[in-house]
Amino acid sequence: MRTELHGPPGGATPASLAPLVERLAAMAAPCPVHPSAHLIETDVIAWSRGAGLEAPPPGVHLLAGRAFARYGTGTATLFARWLTWLSCLRREPSAFAGVLAVAEGGEPGPAPVERAFAELWRHCAPGMSQGWRAGFLAGLTAQRAALLGGGAPSIEDYPALGRAGFGRYLFDLVEPCAGTEVPAPVRESRQWRSVAEASGDVVAWCDDLASGGGYVKAASVSLGGGAAVEWVVDRVVTRVEELWTAARTIPQVVERHDLGFTASREVVRVACAFLTISRAYLERLLESPHCRHVG
Repeated sequence: MRTELHGPPGGATPASLAPLVERLAAMAAPCPVHPSAHLIETDVIAWSRGAGLEAPPPGVHLLAGRAFARYGTGTATLFARWLTWLSCLRREPSAFAGVLAVAEGGEPGPAPVERAFAELWRHCAPGMSQGWRAGFLAGLTAQRAALLGGGAPSIEDYPALGRAGFGRYLFDLVEPCAGTEVPAPVRESRQWRSVAEASGDVVAWCDDLASGGGYVKAASVSLGGGAAVEWVVDRVVTRVEELWTAARTIPQVVERHDLGFTASREVVRVACAFLTISRAYLERLLESPHCRHVG
């Protein structure tokens, strides 16, 4: 499914999205954008063309540029490439078997999605621990199950399925892009999981609001189409507030494990990237209130 700037999505309008600005303190200040966003855009277009992938989703360079506004250009560019690849994988669920095989040490097949993944994986995975790689594989497996599963989920079941279907490993990728790894005691803590899950929900639900699918569709079954968008917007507002509340606990978790100054600083920077990725998707949604998915 490709995001394009044509016609209204499933009922989302500037009026229905207004609470995102009016009720969220996080939206009060402008979201910084990487000063080299134009170079990121040029790179990701050339890379996707060279890899045989479809063109990057509109604004992917701004998503990466906002998520990593205070990092080097290479970090933001690598993340933009991953975002482009993730978008292609979601449109080609038949590629999951090959992608999983590559992640487990196999050679890619001829499919561009597999070969592009192999390139990104070779760049990122060697510097990460076995625990990180296992978590990434679990995220891929969960995404495959969510995308290939039959039937429409209930409104109660959708949040976890939607997060998995979008690709919860999106947030795992912050670490290799930033050249660091969150220590296992922190990663496995309840507080870190709360931040990761809330961030994943915000991103997935913003995507649903842009497409009129997913959570909006699940809500439409229970509430009717007219009320579904407003209901999901309200859930996004609540989830962002929960995300920021959870994020404020991370410094205490870091301090408890006595990681040292450098490691502690890197963990906090990764947590902040989770916040800025979520904020970047909010900005994208608000900038493109009349977008839809096609294909």
